[in-house]
Amino acid sequence: MKNLVVCVDLKEECLKVLATLKDKIDLKNTKVHLVHAFEIQVAGMEFSTMIYPAPDQYPAIEKSVMDILENLKNDLGLKTEQVEKHCFFTHSKEQEIKDYLEKHTAQMVVLSTRGKHGIEGFFASSLADFLCKYSPCDVLVMRPGKA
Repeated sequence: MKNLVVCVDLKEECLKVLATLKDKIDLKNTKVHLVHAFEIQVAGMEFSTMIYPAPDQYPAIEKSVMDILENLKNDLGLKTEQVEKHCFFTHSKEQEIKDYLEKHTAQMVVLSTRGKHGIEGFFASSLADFLCKYSPCDVLVMRPGKA
C-alpha cells in the first residue's frame, strides 16, 4: 500500500484545491495521511514570554482541525480505514513534516500553495519551497485556480 501525505492548510482556497486531488491521483490502495502543523510562536517581552497557541488551547484547536480533516476525507471520497489524521504543535513545521515523511516512508507529499507573490512572497519562506528542496519523497504542489 502506498503512503501519501497531504499537508493541509486550513484556508478555504487551499482546502478547495486539495479536494480536487481525487481527480488527479488514483487514491485506491493508498494510505492517506492528512496532516496539519501549527507553528508555535514565542515572543519575548520585557517581563514575560508570550507563547501562541498556549498549551491549554491545544485540545480545542486539535478538535477543530480534526473536524476539517474529516470533511476533507469525505470530499476526497476516502474510507475511514485508509486515512490517518494528525495535528501537530511544533516550533518548526517544516522539520516536523519532513520527519513525518521519513517515519512513514511516504511515496509522495501533496500540499497546496497560497500563491504568495511580490513582497509577501519574498520575505515568507514557504513549506512548499522547503519540501521541494528537502523532502525524502516526491512532492506535488497544487496551486489555487484563478477566480
